[in-house]
Amino acid sequence: MSKVEKGKKEDSGLKGKVIIITGASSGIGKAVALTLAKHQPKLVLFARREKKLHQTARSLKKQGVKSLPIVGDIRNPEDREKLVDLTLKAFGSIDILFNNAGLGRANLFVEQPESEIDELIETNFLSLVKLTQKVAQIMKEQQRGHIVNLSTSLVMLPAYPFAVYCATKSAIMTFGDALRQEMKKYGVSVSTIYPGPYNTAFHEVAHCDKNAFTVYDVNKLADKIVKLFLKPKDNLIQPWFFSIYSWLSKRFNLFKKKVSNEIGDSILKSTKTEEKKLEIQKELTREEKIPAIVQ
Repeated sequence: MSKVEKGKKEDSGLKGKVIIITGASSGIGKAVALTLAKHQPKLVLFARREKKLHQTARSLKKQGVKSLPIVGDIRNPEDREKLVDLTLKAFGSIDILFNNAGLGRANLFVEQPESEIDELIETNFLSLVKLTQKVAQIMKEQQRGHIVNLSTSLVMLPAYPFAVYCATKSAIMTFGDALRQEMKKYGVSVSTIYPGPYNTAFHEVAHCDKNAFTVYDVNKLADKIVKLFLKPKDNLIQPWFFSIYSWLSKRFNLFKKKVSNEIGDSILKSTKTEEKKLEIQKELTREEKIPAIVQ
């Protein structure tokens, strides 16, 4: 994670701002939280994994930043209500909502369990929309605010083993574009981030072999996201050169099909590799538990 020298602060537009980060226990959410530390905001950290969430809070405390960690599941209506209520009780307002929580599952659609489809749609899209509505109503009353949604670069080049995942992230893109038009008259900005593959736990959760891909430094992405908080804009594509892929995919359908299929093939191959690793590990674990037979 980003290393910020304790006591080294910056007077910026984020000082004292109330920022909610969902999925703050690891990955992009945690990296952004730690990168924000030097700007001295009021951070509200939300995630399911209590131990990891409090680790993030402790890391911030070491940098001289107090935060409000809230354990909960974004899919749970009561937890979403708790997140908003506790934030307002502690700080009285919400300046930035970073909708970072989400997950991926690499799977062929025809083989994908319905429960997994439900999990993806509820976590990545429905819960985001419902939380955003609660916060947008508050920002409308405030006449200020910034809503930041995390999508993926795969919406430009959708990969078939991620069909449902890509669909949820495309929905986030469309949702953000429409919401932006509605909220601008209230002084509220809406941004969408389209990250490529970064060195987070996403691949493990998605059951992909991360060694099969080129991954990028999540701390550099966090720097760009913090700059987006400071100076809102509609879209952020990272790494920057993925903007070229976006431009090409919009103009050349053959390019889009070819590259999307290649990405899909690579993902599917990596899932098979990961499955073999898991099978070998399970077999080794099973053998370890079998008592040795002394001849």
